[in-house]
Amino acid sequence: MHRIVAGIYTLKHHRVTLARDPERYRPACCANCGRSHPWHHGHYTRKADRTTSGQENPVPIPRYFCSSCGQTCSRLPSCIAPRRWYGWALQQLILLLLWTGLSLSAVSRLPALLDTPPPGRSTCRRWWRWLQERAADFEFHLRSAFPDGGRVVGWPDFWVSALRQQSLSEMMTWLDHHAVSVP
Repeated sequence: MHRIVAGIYTLKHHRVTLARDPERYRPACCANCGRSHPWHHGHYTRKADRTTSGQENPVPIPRYFCSSCGQTCSRLPSCIAPRRWYGWALQQLILLLLWTGLSLSAVSRLPALLDTPPPGRSTCRRWWRWLQERAADFEFHLRSAFPDGGRVVGWPDFWVSALRQQSLSEMMTWLDHHAVSVP
């Protein structure tokens, strides 16, 4: 089961899609037992807009209930990273800045580039280490699907090249849809 709904790149688009096409979020089958067609079971709210104005908060996240096994699941738009406070776009920017040679301290003091409070050094370091630890698994799956990625060797070079072709959000959504665990 996919946790991430592809093609929803902003919180505003998420709200519009929930209002106009809520079935887009419904999973085809239960993530736990694989049976039945889960029914809509309300929503929970999440603070996903980290901008200084925070206009989109709180964001409704739809939940679904399986009548066969009694489990619930939720579906996130691709602009919201699972288990993370900041979205994929900001994580991508931070990682690219780190790959250009900026230090963790310098990156965490860049509020002029962002309309959101910058994440702290420890958060930036955690994202860096998370991607570094999972890079081999992610790269294997991405290279098998996108052969041009196989032409670039090495830890940062592959990711810089891949991010020129598609966003971190798109890559993580693709990985999620191919049963690779993202955060």
